[in-house]
Amino acid sequence: MPKKRLFLLMFVIFLLMFVIVGLLLGQRLVKNNTLEVQPFPQVNTSISTSEPIVAESNVTTVEETAVPRKQWYRDQVVVLSYHHVAEQSNQPYALSPDQFAQHMSFLHKNDLHPITLTEFVQFMNTGSLPTANAVLITFDDGYESYYTEAFPIMRTYNYPSVNFAIAGRVRDVAERKRENMTTPLSRQQVKELVATGLADFGSHTYSLHGEKERNEWGEMGPVTAPVYLEDLQRLEKEKEYRDRLYVDFSMSRIGLSDWLGRPVEVLSLPYGYTNPVVLETAKQAGYRFVFHSTPGVVTSETDPFAITRFDVGTRNMDLEKLHQLFTNAKNTFEGEQS
Repeated sequence: MPKKRLFLLMFVIFLLMFVIVGLLLGQRLVKNNTLEVQPFPQVNTSISTSEPIVAESNVTTVEETAVPRKQWYRDQVVVLSYHHVAEQSNQPYALSPDQFAQHMSFLHKNDLHPITLTEFVQFMNTGSLPTANAVLITFDDGYESYYTEAFPIMRTYNYPSVNFAIAGRVRDVAERKRENMTTPLSRQQVKELVATGLADFGSHTYSLHGEKERNEWGEMGPVTAPVYLEDLQRLEKEKEYRDRLYVDFSMSRIGLSDWLGRPVEVLSLPYGYTNPVVLETAKQAGYRFVFHSTPGVVTSETDPFAITRFDVGTRNMDLEKLHQLFTNAKNTFEGEQS
């Protein structure tokens, strides 16, 4: 046999022996080391609780919204009333941002559920209120602090609210920021708030909150009351009074409806002042719901032109008093059920 062929044959034999030894060695390694094909690693897709994406107070589970942890009451609404939220203010109806934040945290921790104005109106119309522990958060006067201070706090909890604005003051002009006057909202700010879906607006009259005219008691108060006509040295007559109210109520409702793009049918009376002429005129001007300042829980039987509210927008309204307010509402509810 030629040397060339012999060399080739030996090379093939050597190669086969190398392959056979490799296979035997591989099987031994698998057997001794229990090598197995591993699946893809299991990925934990749950959100870590050690580093929450949002503040704990802003997290609401499906279970929490479906079944209240604590039922204070049902089929009724506690309406809360605020005005101004500011760190430094000499106004009697004002509280600090920190205090307002404490109020909102109290609602969240105690399973109290703010509802929208639309849900409130539906409740008044039909008596249907799926939400237990319902709360309606309202603001009077339409101050800019609602935009800069209050709304950002409520938004962290996804809480809706309604602001009753003095329509004649809401404008996009520099003069709205005047000395010795609490700055009102601008129309642009109102549009931004409404666009969030968490803010709604109602009327607090067009210009009858009372700053210039003297009312029937000679006070600079709500001029939804009959006013004293200085030039004539007498109180206005009833027709004059009715006409003045009707013009103001209509201007406010139509104006707000026009630039909000939807009907405005709710009115909050300045200082809560009311009388039969005020209510008759409000109805004639197209309002269907009128809010007062008298404290009380709202039920489906409440007069839509005498909606009660709890004024909690003052610095002396601490958490103990707020807790007592809802405890009284709970006791009233339980008393009615017994």
